[in-house]
Amino acid sequence: MKKLIRWLILLSAMSFTAMAHSQSADAPDSAFVLADVLLYRPLGLAATIAGSALFIGISPLTALASIPEPHDAFNKTLTILVLAPAAYTFIRPVGEKRFIGNALKQRTIPATPLAANPVDKTRTIPKQPTVTPLPH
Repeated sequence: MKKLIRWLILLSAMSFTAMAHSQSADAPDSAFVLADVLLYRPLGLAATIAGSALFIGISPLTALASIPEPHDAFNKTLTILVLAPAAYTFIRPVGEKRFIGNALKQRTIPATPLAANPVDKTRTIPKQPTVTPLPH
């Protein structure tokens, strides 16, 4: 327990001393990078796992909410509970304080219902070539 308290005091002392130094706008803050790797990324992973479990648990209610227009309850719930924490954890560069989530917007599921998508009947399954046995 004493070691944990010493590490927390050391981490907080490092973050306060790093704030006193001036840095350029492009260089990431070393204290924030350390806190990002040791604290924020594991918390983001835990939030992703908890959000996934919660999404699975409330998916029947989300299905009921998707019945009326605009049929995007699954997309909104998935984005809030799973994709946002996952993007913050895995897509955001280390040390980046401001994360807008442009990559998150590209990874959303389209809101069109499955019944509205026509089945492509022009594609055919290619025939498998016949294999002739080799002579012994």
